[in-house]
Amino acid sequence: MMSTYNMVKQEFIKKWITTLHILDCSVVHEHPLNITERKNAIKLSSDIAMAAARSSSTVWSRALISRSGNKTANKPMARRVLKKARNRMKNRCRTLRRNGNFTTKSGVRRRTELLKSLVPGGELIENKDYLIRETLDYIVYLRAQVDVMRTVAAVDSVTGNLTNDNK
Repeated sequence: MMSTYNMVKQEFIKKWITTLHILDCSVVHEHPLNITERKNAIKLSSDIAMAAARSSSTVWSRALISRSGNKTANKPMARRVLKKARNRMKNRCRTLRRNGNFTTKSGVRRRTELLKSLVPGGELIENKDYLIRETLDYIVYLRAQVDVMRTVAAVDSVTGNLTNDNK
């Protein structure tokens, strides 16, 4: 299990570096980025990287790519991924609606709706088992994203301290 998680982190790092480079090259800046613009660019690139590391095989990864499609200069990539995913999603949702059980208690229904709102694309999922699988998968990738970002921040703080000490 741990080696799989490490592979997830490695794949995320590769994709994140690529997306940071794509965003950096695709945006021509006449002025330096302010803090908010930098934060948004990092968040966007890490979401795209997380979804790309999952290879668009889940609803949440396709939803993240879909959301980012209107923010990036790389719209053709997002469209290609979404074109394939759209038809699969329609077919899956029809099947899930036909096979789903809609007799739930109000407490479970409220929690399910909350979970759907937290997972990208979760509002499209009707089957509770499938929603839970998607949620667990999303959590693994979020955890990898956080671990990698913490590591980058720690390295940055160490290298920043070394730079300051040398002045």
